[in-house]
Amino acid sequence: MNRSNSLALMLCLCFGAWLPAASAVTLKFCYQDQALSPYYFGSGAQVPTIWPGATIEHLQHLVAKVPKLQLELVRYPWNRCLKYLQAGSVDAVVANYSENREELGVFPKRDGKPDQSRMFTRQDVCLVTTKTLASKWNGRFFDINQKVSVTRQTPRFKLAPQIEAQFNFVQTSAEANSLQMLAQGRVQVVTHVCQIKGQKVVTKLFDPQTMVMLQPPIHQLHGYLLFSRQFYQQQPAIAEALWQNLADPQLAIYQKYLE
Repeated sequence: MNRSNSLALMLCLCFGAWLPAASAVTLKFCYQDQALSPYYFGSGAQVPTIWPGATIEHLQHLVAKVPKLQLELVRYPWNRCLKYLQAGSVDAVVANYSENREELGVFPKRDGKPDQSRMFTRQDVCLVTTKTLASKWNGRFFDINQKVSVTRQTPRFKLAPQIEAQFNFVQTSAEANSLQMLAQGRVQVVTHVCQIKGQKVVTKLFDPQTMVMLQPPIHQLHGYLLFSRQFYQQQPAIAEALWQNLADPQLAIYQKYLE
């Protein structure tokens, strides 16, 4: 090797030692600025450092599995999160699927349809009531001629008209413990997550001696990790890796918050 080639090699080695490692990628995730137990805790623009909510802890666990991926959390009103996602100002949200949301970003797909095996979460919501009132449940509504009080949080989900008409809704905060309210006789019925991705969930505050989890579930919550088109085009491997890791539903995280 001549002198000039040796010098060039030395320069490459020296400069190479100073070159930075492959830079980390940041996933900017947007979620609503209102509390919704057990998914999001706290309110306003501030992101809680402890007890942020089950969805946030699930996402943090998911991101930690992907090398060189960092998570940035921002909070805005929900419709603004969707607007920013479409513009590419944020990279991801967790959202229910609907056809009109196809234009907002990229859902995990299989054969042209949302891939339910790569859903962020799928949760069944059941009614919980006392054993006395449970005897009046016929599988679709309460077979009585009076209204019953039930907790309700914001945002609301739709119920069958026949059962909706039977309820007097008691608005509660996201942090309120509905099972405790039922045990204290402050309400007659509460809504509660009873299954996560097909696996039964029972919390410590559920008392089988006095309470009954009514079947069938009255509502099912579907949540997909929805990426902006800009992020998916730039980081398709990372997006696919995150979706792939969703096979583990992280029951322990949700169980902790439900209790």
